[in-house]
Amino acid sequence: MKQGVAWEEGIAKGAAVAAWRLPHSAEAFLLQDFSGGTLLKEGWNLSDLAAGFLAAPFIGLPYFLQADSLTTFSLGNAGPKALAESSVENSSKKSEFMGWVAAAIQTIKQGPLQKVVLSRTDEQVLPADFKVMTALEELGAAYPSAFICALSIPALSGIWMCATPEILVEQNAEGIFRTISLAGTQSGVDGDGFAISPSQARWSQKEIEEQAFVSRYIIDCFKKIRLREYAEIGPKTISTGNLLHLKTEYLVDTKAMDFPQLPGLMLGLLHPTSAVCGTPKQEAVEFILATEKHDRLLYSGYLGPVNLSNTTHLFVNLRTVEIKGNQATFYAGCGITEDSDPAKEWQETQMKCQTLQRILMQ
Repeated sequence: MKQGVAWEEGIAKGAAVAAWRLPHSAEAFLLQDFSGGTLLKEGWNLSDLAAGFLAAPFIGLPYFLQADSLTTFSLGNAGPKALAESSVENSSKKSEFMGWVAAAIQTIKQGPLQKVVLSRTDEQVLPADFKVMTALEELGAAYPSAFICALSIPALSGIWMCATPEILVEQNAEGIFRTISLAGTQSGVDGDGFAISPSQARWSQKEIEEQAFVSRYIIDCFKKIRLREYAEIGPKTISTGNLLHLKTEYLVDTKAMDFPQLPGLMLGLLHPTSAVCGTPKQEAVEFILATEKHDRLLYSGYLGPVNLSNTTHLFVNLRTVEIKGNQATFYAGCGITEDSDPAKEWQETQMKCQTLQRILMQ
C-alpha cells in the first residue's frame, strides 16, 4: 500500500499529514505539509487560504495544512467488519456520565439553558497489528456515506481518525453552499443484528426537538447576515452504519446571489454548532467546560479540505478517536434536553463509540 508508506514517511520527517475520502466517493487523497502545519491567527479568512486542509478544535483556532504534496489513491475494496459490540461498559464512567446528565437536566429546567451536548471518552488498547491506512480503508468500506479521515499534526502529538456524517460548511465548484442540521440518534441495527431501514425509524418528541434546536440555530445564523434565499430539505432519517439520525439540508446558490464570502461567514457563525454544544451557545459552553473532566481537543471541532479545485468540504469531527502509541481514546457525546433519560443517553454514547471500535478494535 503506497499511501501507507507515504503516510509513515511523512510523519517520520515531521510533516503534517492528512488522508481522507469524501462521502460517496471512490477517490481518496493524501496531503503533506512539510512545515508541520500552521496554527492560524485571530482574524484569519477562509477565502484567503491556499489549497489545503483545516483542522479546528472544539474551542480555539484551527491548524492549516498547506498542500505541499497532494496525491490521490483508491481505498480499495476491503469488506466491512461484523457489527459486533467491542465496548466494555465501565461502571464508574457510566455513573459519572449519568451524574453529568442528571445535573444538566436540572439546569435546563431552571433555564435559560435549553439543550447541552455532553461528551465522554472510552480508552482502549489497539490490536498489535493496527495500521492507520488499513483502518482507514476498512472505515471507508463500512461507512460509504461518511467523511473518512486520518490526521497527524506534530504540534498535537497524536493521530486522529474519524468517520463523520455531519457537514459543517461545504461549497462546490458551481458555488452551491450547503450545511446540515444533524441530530437525534437511535440504533440502526435491530436485536438480531439486521440493519433497520430509515423508513422504519420512529422518533420520540425529545429527539425531534433536539434536531429542531440545531435547525433553528442555522436559520438564526442566516438571519444574522440577512440571508433569506435558501432551500430547506428535510428533516428526513438517514443511516450512517450502525446509527440512524434526523437530517435537514440547507442550500444557497452563492453565485446567483453574488455572495462568495458566505462559507467563511457561516463557518464563523456556526462553529461550535448546537449539535455539539447546545442552546444558547454561551451558556452551553460554560456548562460543558465546568462539567466535563476531559479536554475535547479536536473532538467536536471541524476538519476537511479547503480551496481544492474551487471546492471546500468541512465536517464536524464526530465519531472520532485520538491515537497515541497503542492507546486509543474514543470520544462520543449526546444532546441533553429536559426530557432526557440518563441511562438512555449513556447507551447512545456506547453506540457512538462502537462506530469506530467495531472496525479499529477487531
